[in-house]
Amino acid sequence: MARRVFRCGVIGYGGAFSMGDAHLTSLSKNAGMEAAAICELDPKRQKVAAEEWPDAAIYGQVGDMLRHAQLDLATVITPHNTHAPLALQCLDAKVGVVLEKPMALTGKEVKDMIALAKRRKVMLSCFHNRRWDGDFLVLRDLIRKEKIIGRVFRIEGGGNGYNPQGTWWRSNKKISGGAIYDWGAHFTDWILNIVTDDIEWVSGYQVKNKEWGHYTNEDHSEYTVKFKGGCVATLTISNLAMSPRPRWRILGEQGAIEAGDGKWLVKSIVNGRQMTAEVPFAESNWDAYYKNVYRHLQGRAKLAVTAESAGRNIGVLHAANVSAAKGSAPVKPAFK
Repeated sequence: MARRVFRCGVIGYGGAFSMGDAHLTSLSKNAGMEAAAICELDPKRQKVAAEEWPDAAIYGQVGDMLRHAQLDLATVITPHNTHAPLALQCLDAKVGVVLEKPMALTGKEVKDMIALAKRRKVMLSCFHNRRWDGDFLVLRDLIRKEKIIGRVFRIEGGGNGYNPQGTWWRSNKKISGGAIYDWGAHFTDWILNIVTDDIEWVSGYQVKNKEWGHYTNEDHSEYTVKFKGGCVATLTISNLAMSPRPRWRILGEQGAIEAGDGKWLVKSIVNGRQMTAEVPFAESNWDAYYKNVYRHLQGRAKLAVTAESAGRNIGVLHAANVSAAKGSAPVKPAFK
């Protein structure tokens, strides 16, 4: 029996980070996934796409691609506020969808996409490739498998620096959702894969540097998540932090973990003594994402990144924005 080949396309082939090429390259490493189509509005980027992927059909409109390319899967690589409308268009055409992170801007958008994907009986996922980052894989195993610091009750994570954001769509809050939707989407996904308890509430806090008025994103974003199991996690994404802090600091009842340079600094109790160890990061493997998607399309594996798990991420980020607008009042997210 001939092997089923799944025809795949990307929507968006912009020059930033070469993400269109990266997605096609990664999925094409699976023998049964074919880079069949590329949709891009900019004629200059269409030309680049045609040069880099000469066997793929190039389209200027999503509707044309959906009508003619006979796709099984489309990956959406466009500004954040367009993710949900484009995904709904693809799903309605019975084409499976992978969305770049963040999956959407609101919990309602996620729920609408999940409902349509179920009705059309096609897959829906989000490209949370950083679940396969080497540092996170080790951190997750230290906490959840080895339980090296006991029950985790406090997580502090994020990125900090002091500099204005660039002037492009990612710094426009109406398009991006806010600064916390960028790296914050990765951190949120990591946090929710470390602590799997239901969420009680989310509280958000934001600050805008008034002297940096050439964009609308806030310059300091943070949220606190209270889990039903008792753990509290705080994420901070700041362009206003002159004083640095570790990327991660995690406290457990029997120890602590802090991010170091290429390693985790682990403090725990061994035979009644407090001990400190350095645990190196593992190798990252982002290609694992599309390998799993391919196996799922074949009916051989469950999705590693389900729409529901990615939806929890958006539930937290959106609740943080809503809470910040309400003076940091606790908000229940769309997904527990």
